[in-house]
Amino acid sequence: MHQLKTNHRMWQFEPILLMCTLYLLATSVVAAPQVHETMTIMVEDAAAPWSKRDGTGYANDVVVAAFKEMAVDVQLKVVPYARCKYMVLNGTSVACFNMSWLPEFEGRIKMASQPIYTVNNDMFESINAPLPKSPKSPCTLPPGTVVGTVRGYEYSPQATALQSAGVVFENADSDVQNLRKLAARRLSAALIVTNDLEAKEQKARQAGTEDVVRFAFNCGLSAATIGFSLTHPDGLRALKMYDEGYRRIEANGVLKQIHMHWFPSQPVVRP
Repeated sequence: MHQLKTNHRMWQFEPILLMCTLYLLATSVVAAPQVHETMTIMVEDAAAPWSKRDGTGYANDVVVAAFKEMAVDVQLKVVPYARCKYMVLNGTSVACFNMSWLPEFEGRIKMASQPIYTVNNDMFESINAPLPKSPKSPCTLPPGTVVGTVRGYEYSPQATALQSAGVVFENADSDVQNLRKLAARRLSAALIVTNDLEAKEQKARQAGTEDVVRFAFNCGLSAATIGFSLTHPDGLRALKMYDEGYRRIEANGVLKQIHMHWFPSQPVVRP
């Protein structure tokens, strides 16, 4: 009789033990670490402080952090911007940054929903050969003026309109190269990408030309972000992951932390 009572108690506990076991198994599955994937993304090499030659920069940190939120480890491949742009256009690379929208990208590249930063398109001149200036239309130059631009860069509509007015754009690999050519009087002007987080003459200092070239006038703004290839098999999937990751780092404070790391004395301003 005692044995029967003992067996009866065991039968009572067996369902409880089974439920506990199933609960523990379920929680262990939920708590398991996410499986990470690795994705290679192209980034330009000469856009400090956004993207530097050594692979660091504000924009680099933003892109890596956004994908990290989505359990994706991004490997950045640092290349000249012209190559970055070409590879995302032909679908060799899933994405490239820092890009600005152009109509020619329609059907080939889709931009992230939010810009990473906004920059100025500024015309620089030689101090000893200043450019003519029009008070009515500040971004104008006489036909035949030779202006240094960076190969593959997307400029503002105001800047690109200069070509229709007969201004000649001459390409180089970087703004620094163009400032040195301007200093050597091999150019009449240089169209330089600047930002409000640094002094206008920052790139001139970097080029060692701050004593011979200077800011002349502004030719509009450009918003820069990451562009995803529509012909790459992972392009749209990567775009959706990045947009969601960006939304998360904006909400959880990571984006603000990145900004404070790179620009500790500047307030956070959304592009």
